[in-house]
Amino acid sequence: MGTFASEIGTQEKLKRPLKKSCCSTMPPIYVYLWFDIEDYITKESDDLPFIALNILGKYGIPATCKLVAEKIRVLEERGRTDVLSTINRFDVGFHMDTHSQHPTLYEYLANLDVLSGADEFIAHEKVGVEKIKQTFSRNPSCFGHGGPTWAPHVYPALAKLEIPMYLDETSILNVKNQPYWYCGVLNLNGANENCIRFDNTFGKEDGLLVLKRRFKKIHDRLQSKGGAISVLYHLHTFINAKYWDKLNFANGKNIPRSKYKRPPAQPEEITQRAWKNFEEFVRYMHSFKNVKFITATDSLKIYRQSPLKLNRTRLLQVARHFRNSSNYMKLGKAYMSPAEAFYAVTRAIANHDEFIPEGLEMKEPLGPMAPFQSIGKKRLKVVDFVAAARTTLEWINRENCLPTTITVAHYATLNPHDFLSTACRLLLNVHTRKSLPEEINRSIAKPPNQKYISPSKFRKACRWIVLPHGFKAPKILEQIRLQAWTLKPAIPN
Repeated sequence: MGTFASEIGTQEKLKRPLKKSCCSTMPPIYVYLWFDIEDYITKESDDLPFIALNILGKYGIPATCKLVAEKIRVLEERGRTDVLSTINRFDVGFHMDTHSQHPTLYEYLANLDVLSGADEFIAHEKVGVEKIKQTFSRNPSCFGHGGPTWAPHVYPALAKLEIPMYLDETSILNVKNQPYWYCGVLNLNGANENCIRFDNTFGKEDGLLVLKRRFKKIHDRLQSKGGAISVLYHLHTFINAKYWDKLNFANGKNIPRSKYKRPPAQPEEITQRAWKNFEEFVRYMHSFKNVKFITATDSLKIYRQSPLKLNRTRLLQVARHFRNSSNYMKLGKAYMSPAEAFYAVTRAIANHDEFIPEGLEMKEPLGPMAPFQSIGKKRLKVVDFVAAARTTLEWINRENCLPTTITVAHYATLNPHDFLSTACRLLLNVHTRKSLPEEINRSIAKPPNQKYISPSKFRKACRWIVLPHGFKAPKILEQIRLQAWTLKPAIPN
């Protein structure tokens, strides 16, 4: 074992996080440190989690370790129970079975919708999840994609695999640089301006100063209202000058294990500086009084959702909002996704004898599986529209997703966003008139929450060096857009 591990000592025990006095007027700033422990090619990388986590232990700072299952297998082969035991004291998440071996996540999801893709994800990755469970005697606290390959297909699979939240980083979806709910799953995934990547910052002598300035800038920006800061570490960059997977799995090609190449090593002075900066930066973040370090597991308590019930007043508020807007809305102290609104409004319309019930329970289905342009007559009979709402409600309760099309009698077929806007107008009409009109005009609305999605960032993700040259996956972007129905901010309790 290396010098640093010897200095720290194998018997170093974790300390409880230090309690800090904090002014009651200062909202907490949650900082989540996370490690992608993934390099199963470089033997010298085995020591790195042991060293880093024992440093955090000195200061009582928690962190989340997302592991590639193949890395666990390699650690076991090499007899590194000391490393696995150290990791086991921290929060443990899942980071793919083999990460960059082909087919990668984007490759096997490229032509599938979300529900089919969820089944494919389980077929490829369940063995890795089971490895995490077997090794650490618990379910993974979170999942995160390999490289930049974020995709919505994963989310329905996470519930089946008993993985409760998503922790990673993507620029494809950005909800004001803060945590959000997507496909019913909590995401610490898309901090963007509030994300700090420690990787390779130690290449220059002023790297630590740059890190401190960036952290303070983010901290000061969030200080008045609170928020979350993401700090990401790929520890293999401390000792490798290039990424392990770029060297061995580039351009869509696998190579035999016997021919794996270790990346070129960092100069010793760079590695020394990396560890020095690592500990000093941890000390620096820890010095801020309103900083609270959290893990993936902690986040589930902090951002826990309370079940929403709609009374008459709130349902009308929902109808007024989604009559003209397809984006999520603020409702009291909580947020409502378009999918939740669709279910509530459709249920109210379907039970037309009590259009405005006093206690309407919420449900959030997934978005539709395909895009569609509404067709047919623009003037709809309300009795036919109500019948369509009943059929749609039955579909949602059975399939747990929005239908791609909603047929109104034999003369019109609507997409979900046009249907929602029309249904909201009908609810408000009934509230005003106190009776059902005979007909209603079909509304034209926009697909929800599209402004939070960056197609250019998705195209950039498709240029990841590991993917085949010229790789494109428009179906994945389509599915990202469709599942924006479920998008809404996550707010701390």
